[in-house]
Amino acid sequence: TMVVPELLMICENMLMSEGFTLAKVLAKKMTTLYKLAKEQLSQQYHYDFGLRALKSVLVMAGTL
Repeated sequence: TMVVPELLMICENMLMSEGFTLAKVLAKKMTTLYKLAKEQLSQQYHYDFGLRALKSVLVMAGTL
């Protein structure tokens, strides 16, 4: 069997490492946003709403 990564925990830890003080709240919002985007937006192959894309957005947010 394959293990599914815990996006909320990963997101929260990444936000904390980038210096966000409200990491828990922001992580919940980001994972909800990506979950809804994955479910409701186009299912075409070139759209990626997985862990790699979420991580890229979080790293970029930390540089702002």
